[in-house]
Amino acid sequence: MKKQITIKDLKNIYNPKEIISLIDETFEQNRNKIFTIINNPNSPVLNYHQPHQISLLDKNSAQNNSISHELADSMKDAIYFMTLDKKDRTNVAKRMRDYEYGYAKAVFSRINHFLADSDILFLPSWSSSKNKLSNHKLISGIYEFLEAFQSIIKIEIEYWESISRVGYLTGFQISMGGFFMILKNIRMPQKDQISLVQSIFDGFNVDWNERERENIRNSLQKPAIINYEKQQTELRKLVSQSFFEVSSPEIIIMLEQLSFSYKKYLRRF
Repeated sequence: MKKQITIKDLKNIYNPKEIISLIDETFEQNRNKIFTIINNPNSPVLNYHQPHQISLLDKNSAQNNSISHELADSMKDAIYFMTLDKKDRTNVAKRMRDYEYGYAKAVFSRINHFLADSDILFLPSWSSSKNKLSNHKLISGIYEFLEAFQSIIKIEIEYWESISRVGYLTGFQISMGGFFMILKNIRMPQKDQISLVQSIFDGFNVDWNERERENIRNSLQKPAIINYEKQQTELRKLVSQSFFEVSSPEIIIMLEQLSFSYKKYLRRF
């Protein structure tokens, strides 16, 4: 019988913690650098402020500084990818996606095996009593939870099976959505957004010789915004999502939290 891959096996194979640690370290090492690029005197960011920060007092400097920090923080994953060459960017994105996809499949498989054995929580067939265990409500709740949880995992598997292949821009296309949305929210024109990205990429000497304005717009900005908006749409759906066959309010809350976490954190790459 073929051994099932466990979450522990996947961690040993792909070592995702190593990449997450490198992302954290790289961001700490380069946060001041990207903030300086974003906030330099010639940066287009200095011409804008956030609508909700408008004041009768002259606080443009503080507002711009706040936006610059927000933009810098939104680039946490992207900064790590900027330090890699094309080959390594592709390999890291593929490695982490393989882990995330494998994680979802492993969880689904474990639940499926449990649910397939309907007698697992009942008394053995040779028992003198044919009654179910006394706490049948608890047992019923376990099955309700697992069946609903399995439906959540199935959605994640379908997501991984539908996405495009990994390329050397994938890491940017996934990680820079929040960055572009901040620029969109402060109503920064397209030309200024592209200029800002160019200055950041030049500052980090990103391995992408084709980073002309049109390529940044079509190959980076558009896919990043599409990915971000799609994720946000799916997260908003959770507010009204109902698990009709689940009777316990506590279980429903737990399922909603799990669904949110899988969509937000297991699709990081």
